[in-house]
Amino acid sequence: MTKQLVAGFDEAGRGCVLGPLVLAVCVIDKNKEKMFKDAGVKDSKLLSSKQREELFELIKKEAEEYKIVVVPAEELNILMDRFSLNEIEAQKAAFAISKLKSTPLYLVFDSPDTTTTKFTKRIKDNLKAINHEYNYKIISEHKADLNHPSVSCASILAKVTRDEMLKKLVGLDISGYSSDPKTIDFLKDYFKKHKSFPEYTRMKWKTVDNIVNELYQKKLL
Repeated sequence: MTKQLVAGFDEAGRGCVLGPLVLAVCVIDKNKEKMFKDAGVKDSKLLSSKQREELFELIKKEAEEYKIVVVPAEELNILMDRFSLNEIEAQKAAFAISKLKSTPLYLVFDSPDTTTTKFTKRIKDNLKAINHEYNYKIISEHKADLNHPSVSCASILAKVTRDEMLKKLVGLDISGYSSDPKTIDFLKDYFKKHKSFPEYTRMKWKTVDNIVNELYQKKLL
């Protein structure tokens, strides 16, 4: 059976206040899509930690190739002085794509832009900026991680990588999201002890200002 390569791209940790943004592009044989689905591959957010870790190994074994790009919080703090988070994601996506050795029929993105064509243009502009030539179709969709196994694979690769990195940085099993009480408690305790935040904190997030304001207001009271 002739291989039909397709590629998917997704990220993990985009909205986190702690830790890196991790992006992954995964190339799979379209003939293996059913195998991946039957194995349980889906959007990483719909899987348990154990399921993701097991599928992570399967994807690494069965994918044609994959690339993972890590953007530390320290780098994001600098880049966000000049670029939006969507633009940063497009820049890093273009870099990951440029490292692929195979040529897929098409590449699908889970678009962070409200208008999907806008993110497609971001990708194409950034590929042009680094002089990367390609002859495959680039598609941006909402909920692509639900509809395309290749994007689901990328989602799992990014999520597992990020979770492992964050646990090593923090020493605790927390998500790093502002909506997570454990993450907020960790940041508050760290700030009380050190009068600063750890270097892997996204300082552009309003969460950071809110914590400082809350702690100092309590002190004044």
